[in-house]
Amino acid sequence: MNETLVAEAVPQESTCTIEQVFDANFIDLIRLVPKNPSVRALILKLTGKMPATGCQTFEEIKDWIEKTCEKRTLSRQTVGGGISIRVEFAETEYGRAQYSVRRHGASNFELGANELMDVVQRAVNDGEGIDYIVETLAQKIDEDAWGQCEPDMDDYGDYEYSDNESRDVRDGDVEFSWSEIKERVLAFLRTHRPELAAEL
Repeated sequence: MNETLVAEAVPQESTCTIEQVFDANFIDLIRLVPKNPSVRALILKLTGKMPATGCQTFEEIKDWIEKTCEKRTLSRQTVGGGISIRVEFAETEYGRAQYSVRRHGASNFELGANELMDVVQRAVNDGEGIDYIVETLAQKIDEDAWGQCEPDMDDYGDYEYSDNESRDVRDGDVEFSWSEIKERVLAFLRTHRPELAAEL
């Protein structure tokens, strides 16, 4: 007697959950319009894979994502560029001839993409929002601007008599816009990580 053996299809195991791939806002968007071409194109951009043609409902896309995609790790994703913040510098120089003069200058504080995404990663992990990110970056600029930037300080300040010790010393201040930091961060995320920009 001839026996015919039929191999049973082995169900493909899930490699992750959809929440480990996308943020809550983007998952809700997929649930609302799973067939939308722009949504499917964004899935392609974020995962490097286009949903299969047969995935037409949210549950089908969800099942496809969980079996074919990998968990997201923000700090490991390659993003280019970064942000640049305008910083105004001011310092007072006290000279050996017992004088003081105020000088002013400006430069751009450059923050690389990887460093920026590290801050965003911490904010997401801790359940924080855009205000936390802006405050963290503002603190960094305040602490590092003089060491990182090379502003051209003008020499048009007025020289004044000072009774400070007769030695060359300087004290300095920096000023920058917190709203500019917020705008630059959100613009960066809208370009490189739009689902995070929507959540923040």
